[in-house]
Amino acid sequence: MAVPWDTLRRFALLTGLYFAGAVLATLYLRTPEDVTLFWPSAGVGYAVVVRYGLRWVVIVPAAMALLHALVLPVPAAFLPYSLGSNTLATLLAGWYVHRQRRDLHLEIGDGLLLLRGGVLLGLVSAAIGTVGLVESGMLPPGDSGRGLVLWTLGDVLGITTLAPSLSLLFGREDGAPRMRIRGGEASRRERIAWGATLALCLAAIWIAGRSGNLYALGLVSLPLALLLWAAIRFSPLLAMLATIAVVVFLSLLTGIGLGGFTRPLTLLDSAVLMLLLILISVIPVMLSVSNYEKRSTAIALFRRATLDPLTGLLNRSTFEERAREQLATGDGELALLYLDLDHFKLVNDATSHVAGDDLIRGVADLFATEFERTVLVARTGGDEFAALLPASRAAATASARRLLAAIDALRVPWQAQVLTTTASIGLAFGRAPHVDFDSLLSHADAACFAAKELGGNRMLAAAPDSDEMQVRAATMRSALQVREALDERRFVLYCQPIVDLIAPRPPQRHFEILLRWTDAGGVVRAPAELIAAAERYRLGPRLDRYVVDATLNWLEQHPDAAAMVEHCSINLGGATLVDEEFSDYFAARLRRSNVPTERLCLEITETSVVRDRSRAQRFIGRMRELGCRFALDDFGTGFCSFGYLQDLDVDYLKIDGSFVRDLEHSPLAEAVVRSITDIAHVLDKRTVAEQAQTEAQLDRLRRMGVDYAQGYVFRHPQPIDAFFAAPAA
Repeated sequence: MAVPWDTLRRFALLTGLYFAGAVLATLYLRTPEDVTLFWPSAGVGYAVVVRYGLRWVVIVPAAMALLHALVLPVPAAFLPYSLGSNTLATLLAGWYVHRQRRDLHLEIGDGLLLLRGGVLLGLVSAAIGTVGLVESGMLPPGDSGRGLVLWTLGDVLGITTLAPSLSLLFGREDGAPRMRIRGGEASRRERIAWGATLALCLAAIWIAGRSGNLYALGLVSLPLALLLWAAIRFSPLLAMLATIAVVVFLSLLTGIGLGGFTRPLTLLDSAVLMLLLILISVIPVMLSVSNYEKRSTAIALFRRATLDPLTGLLNRSTFEERAREQLATGDGELALLYLDLDHFKLVNDATSHVAGDDLIRGVADLFATEFERTVLVARTGGDEFAALLPASRAAATASARRLLAAIDALRVPWQAQVLTTTASIGLAFGRAPHVDFDSLLSHADAACFAAKELGGNRMLAAAPDSDEMQVRAATMRSALQVREALDERRFVLYCQPIVDLIAPRPPQRHFEILLRWTDAGGVVRAPAELIAAAERYRLGPRLDRYVVDATLNWLEQHPDAAAMVEHCSINLGGATLVDEEFSDYFAARLRRSNVPTERLCLEITETSVVRDRSRAQRFIGRMRELGCRFALDDFGTGFCSFGYLQDLDVDYLKIDGSFVRDLEHSPLAEAVVRSITDIAHVLDKRTVAEQAQTEAQLDRLRRMGVDYAQGYVFRHPQPIDAFFAAPAA
């Protein structure tokens, strides 16, 4: 099988690099029997096997064979030891690193791991190589200890000098994680000044050595200080390359005896010199990595605090903060685009949230394609996005239309399916001096909601003075009032009787729980607007929890009153009906209560049932197993289909009050009431006429066979305490 050209080219390049390091090391040898003080090839081979894998250790014997054939002949008896010591030690060190951690990063922990592997390489290579020197007669047995120490330190020095920078460079190639090798805090002028200063310091060491100064080597503190400067201010790669230059320069001066310096003559001199060079190669690199790690952590924390983790766009809080700044300082036209995906919940329910996340990322990519990087773009919620555009009305409108078309055309493959979606967009515009961000967002959100109500897949521009915008703003204020009233428990339970038209009984036997709330001034008010706002802003389940809990608490605290109750009706909103958490909560609350569950009747609307029949049926089934009864509220105003009633296990049909009020002058209303009553009796259900106001209406209801009635003709709603204290007339 043919070897790929890229593999051959890499093999040649890496082998040549290892060979060059070995050639450099030969400059330190006075005789063939010497042990070099600096073995750069150890760092090359180590970096190669760590980065590319253990199989690439083949470059070591290839380069060593080339070295001994062309540059450094050795006795035949030593050749296997030379090749084997470097190859086996590099292989073992690479295996050790891969066994500890497969993916390496620019971190202190990984740096220490590489250092441990480098020491292992040096010890193993020195042990095998020293035995070879003695066996081949190149080193007297008495000098084996000296050879072992120098060989080990030479390999370690080569690894600490070259391995970090080569690992960083190799890691930038195909398929490898791309480490950030640029950056740092220094300007180009500072880097030039630093480089000139380093060159002067190295020249000063050379001149001092040439002058015969005994303390010339003490000037090594000057380049070391500059290396520390580089570690703090520059990128890790630049600090590592500078470290290589300084170590090679100092090792050549002292190891070869250039510039007036004397070669180390004893083992102690050599060991001290090599340990000094190792420290010079390690300290700046470790400091640079530590500084880089801290910067990376700070950047990661900043990104986590400001960006949405799924899409990489700004998160809501950061977007609002920067948008407020731009509105405060901007002097041109601005447009706020607010986007909400249509029916996105269906994607999560039909596939999975993982699929939904893929679709969200696809939409985010469309935003990045449409808008420049200078435009503020954010994911503000689960399926909601926003963008603040420094653009005219016409330009912003054109961008919104292109975005709508791109989302409509978006296709995201998911397993055997293709995910699609559409969006609704609201636009709000402003000129300097700009309105505050909350007002602009309110207008854009209102326009987006209106677009969604019209069927979605469209864009609407906000008109702040329109009736629709004013109604929308009022709804938002009502939602805030709901939340505030819930937090401060300012809702009050009221009761209204449901009366048997054939055999009336005390009103406390059968009644409906109604809700009132007290405003900031203490005035009791009807909750119609608040309930509508609660449903719009997903506060319905929380509001219903409050009503259920307050009702059960009152009955538990008044056992004599609770003993009179046969049916206590409690309304549940459409969002509550499909809320699994509410179902679990209600079941647990009933188990803790001493109120018999068969005395509770849960009222649900016809429209909420038809919206999601399967979930509604599951909820009804679970609650009926606990003993609760059910009433279908406002029947006749929704889809009014009798077909699903046979499968819907409810006890009462509550005829909407609009038909009851029109009984006296509308044949159509009478026909609707009669039809509902007849169908209910066929299905063995009972009917309740809502909003009965006159005796004449009651007479007609009795003649048509309606079972129960509720309305002002009997009693206005009363606070629950007053309701149970009133006489049973």
